Amino acid sequence: MSYEGLTGKELYSERNFPTAYDVLKYHEISKKVRVQIFHQMNTLVQTLESKAGYPDRDTVFYNAMRTLKQRRGVLTYHHLLPKTTLEKIAIENEFSYLYSYLSDDELEFYTLLIYADPTDYLLILDLIELLSYWVNEAYVDQSSKIVDQMINELIRTNGIGYELINNIIIHKGNEVVHKDVVRPVLYLLSEPIYAGANNEMLQAFEKFKENDLKGSIHNASNAFESTMKIIIEKNNWQLVNPNPRQSVPTLQKATASVLIHTISKNSDLEGFESSAFRSLKDTLQVLSNLRNSHTGHGQGSEIKETHIRHCEFALHTAAANILFLIKTYG
Repeated sequence: MSYEGLTGKELYSERNFPTAYDVLKYHEISKKVRVQIFHQMNTLVQTLESKAGYPDRDTVFYNAMRTLKQRRGVLTYHHLLPKTTLEKIAIENEFSYLYSYLSDDELEFYTLLIYADPTDYLLILDLIELLSYWVNEAYVDQSSKIVDQMINELIRTNGIGYELINNIIIHKGNEVVHKDVVRPVLYLLSEPIYAGANNEMLQAFEKFKENDLKGSIHNASNAFESTMKIIIEKNNWQLVNPNPRQSVPTLQKATASVLIHTISKNSDLEGFESSAFRSLKDTLQVLSNLRNSHTGHGQGSEIKETHIRHCEFALHTAAANILFLIKTYG
């Protein structure tokens, strides 16, 4: 494991105690990684190419803080930190003293990022996502990718179970599935032709992050069906109803069984693929059952864990099948 360049020389402790084999952390983001993001961002921002043709640093942090305050429903960033933390900052005064060159908005942003409680992970993730989003808006595309790569390397080496993809925080879930299925799917869906399915898949992960598990399963199932519709339209295939006594619906109103049957009848399938398509109908039914059965209620840790497990199954199942469909026919 080496990440020389963006984040500097790898340390002995990092080489000998890798986080790749640790359980990923989701509900706590250490101050260490947040301070690292601050230092790295302050180095990178000097080298980024602004779309406006001049350094646009202030705009990034102004928009980030404006968006955060609006969406969180607060007038000042002070309302997002505990009183004891604010008192500590006032006494130490270390942040404003050491980094007095920062604009008011940038100082507020980094004060929140660094002094937020490690367990206030939703606030920290919001800040990271807003930073990525507004860098993408103010700077050329390559700049946003560089910033996202830097942040992803830092959260990965600190064993945190999230990743920035297309300026959106994604819950990584299972590491292997995320690397080999989720990331390739989101990459393939980023093509303009798959915009609808891409939005539904991203919404599925967004809902998962928000703990709206029913909404997550619903969007994953929709992304699966949307992908099939796009593939059928892209290949100019005629819809085929598996029940010959029923009329053929329009593409937009076609059910999952019609979509699967259409792809099966319009393509040359090998033995494995035929078996795979027979399983698709059952897979979609499982996703539908999960969507209908999960109400999103319940507070006990055991119940939440069960719901998360089912939701991860839906996300990964949908992603794996979308990956197969696009690589084969898309």
